[in-house]
Amino acid sequence: MIRHLIFDVDGTLIDSKVDIADAQLWVLRQLGIDRWSREDIYPRIGRPLTETFKELLPPELHDRITEAKRMYIAHYRPRALDTTTLFPGVEETLAMLHARRTPMAVATTKSSVTANRVLQHFGIRQYFVQVQGTDDTPAKPDPYVVNRILREQNWTAETTALVGDSEVDILCAHKAGIQAWAVTWGSTPEARAIELGADRIVRSMIELLEEKQERR
Repeated sequence: MIRHLIFDVDGTLIDSKVDIADAQLWVLRQLGIDRWSREDIYPRIGRPLTETFKELLPPELHDRITEAKRMYIAHYRPRALDTTTLFPGVEETLAMLHARRTPMAVATTKSSVTANRVLQHFGIRQYFVQVQGTDDTPAKPDPYVVNRILREQNWTAETTALVGDSEVDILCAHKAGIQAWAVTWGSTPEARAIELGADRIVRSMIELLEEKQERR
């Protein structure tokens, strides 16, 4: 049985796509690139910044990817909450899971500082025993962030699921040997999540209150 839940942040708990896309588009414009739109950015949210800028920047600017990442972080952090909101049912569901004593953590490609700030802002930080960001460590789909939570919380892979919206969340979960629960309101269509082998499709936050599924 699944007893422990690890949550992604962007696209899963919070709808941050406009703030993230606008920050990335700002960076691209500073580097002379003005051919992308918000809609081009949205499917890439949740992936490592290095990978994203490698796709968005032309090859002749790949030597400026590190600079682009620094520019993005500096521009995004003070604007991270301009339009960002919680997805429907997030606060209520987390509160009920917490009341049931379901241990929960966060594994995100955001830095730990940014992730904690966002969760505190929305009043949901207290529900998580650990917030594991990507701080100069391998990003999802590398299983590092999940494995660190499992190790530090003494959770077993057999009793843990990662709830996320992106392809990298599904891949990360399976690399860590845990279940991948794919939500349908983020960046990955349901059909694609099924194709990638998601162990469970979650169509609303309230579904997480249903009895935990056995491992397939």
